Amino acid sequence: MPCRELSAIILAAGGSSRYGQCKQLVEINGSSLVRHAVVKLSSLFPHDRISVVVGASSEDVAQAVSDLPVNIVENEHWQQGLASSLRAGINSLDPGCRGVMVTLCDQVLVNEDHLRRLAGLWLDNPSEIVASGYADTLGTPAVIPAEFYPQLLALEGDSGAKSVLKNNAERVTAIPIPEAEFDLDVPDDLEKLQQLNI
Repeated sequence: MPCRELSAIILAAGGSSRYGQCKQLVEINGSSLVRHAVVKLSSLFPHDRISVVVGASSEDVAQAVSDLPVNIVENEHWQQGLASSLRAGINSLDPGCRGVMVTLCDQVLVNEDHLRRLAGLWLDNPSEIVASGYADTLGTPAVIPAEFYPQLLALEGDSGAKSVLKNNAERVTAIPIPEAEFDLDVPDDLEKLQQLNI
């Protein structure tokens, strides 16, 4: 592209309690998950349009992408849940931004082509939400227009963007991305990923 009408948020603040260690720093093919997430977005977005929301292990996670000039947004309230990271990310955006792509750093099978398709469809329909469709649901990665920011900012606890997609289903265009169903939650997931030869 690169796309200047959109910004991107990588949610990377969680405590990885189920994984047992900071999964943002788990390495695949010699690169951490958070770095993978940034590199994928870098083909679509200028670095100044990419924000990485950090919380748990914030210094180490930020260090993993310190050579890439992205925006590091620290969520001091990360223990309050996913909604707090979304708020931190949304509040960091340029006021002129027309929409935001919300991504998670642990959806490792989502690739640059998937993200490009989401952004391209949104550019054709900038008043619509464009979301990933998988496992009979709608979720991230998703592109959300600025008019929906107040709904994202009103979320609490572990409610994420998915609840906003559900509440505005009539405004959502879905792209089938079955790869988005897979994320790294527990160490066994890394073994499954390695078996896929990723």
